[in-house]
Amino acid sequence: MSIKEKGAKLKELLGLEGSAVAVKLAKTKDEIPAGYEELGEEKRHCEMIQIARKEGKKFYAPKEKHSCKGGAYAIGVVQDAPEPLKTGKLYHKLGNFATEEGAVRTVEAIPRVKEEIYASVYAPLEEADFTPDSIVVICTPKQGLRLAQALLYKNGGRFQADFSGIQSLCADAVAAVKVRGVANATFGCNGSRKYAGIADKEVIFAFPADDLDNVIEALEHFKNVWG
Repeated sequence: MSIKEKGAKLKELLGLEGSAVAVKLAKTKDEIPAGYEELGEEKRHCEMIQIARKEGKKFYAPKEKHSCKGGAYAIGVVQDAPEPLKTGKLYHKLGNFATEEGAVRTVEAIPRVKEEIYASVYAPLEEADFTPDSIVVICTPKQGLRLAQALLYKNGGRFQADFSGIQSLCADAVAAVKVRGVANATFGCNGSRKYAGIADKEVIFAFPADDLDNVIEALEHFKNVWG
């Protein structure tokens, strides 16, 4: 199957509301797929995910179109964030942590794409014209359960979710997957739930494109076994 066929199959098997989203971090303008237009107005990365997921749009966003510098910094589109954001002290001021030291310690542990990225590229997975760096699935807990089971179906083990309640759809769902090459899950953050409208009933799973075949195979097996 093509990436588009696999995207349609994943959506069907999970019964997703909206699409899984393919995200690519393009190092140069030449890596932008043909026909993809630049996003027309500034948005947060998490909002861009939702545009692809809910509106079915395909587009790219250079740093000028990223309104959230924390998200853009996490995925490499912005290379030099303001000092309070880069160090983590901002999150102490926002009330996320009791001390500056705790905020700094947390931000130092957040995965970040350190290579310079020209633009982030988005598409519904069933419409993607590229191989994603991360496939982002916003779903219910039960759908997340099926995804976790599918990711473990072939080799077993334990699913490891790594998050801290900040920079969720950027660092947790895209940077972590690209840098580490393994799946991750996150509960969202204050920003993504407020600005991107991640619902109370929704969680976020993300995995590399290399896992997609195994995930679909497992979900088809589960459908036959469990209905």
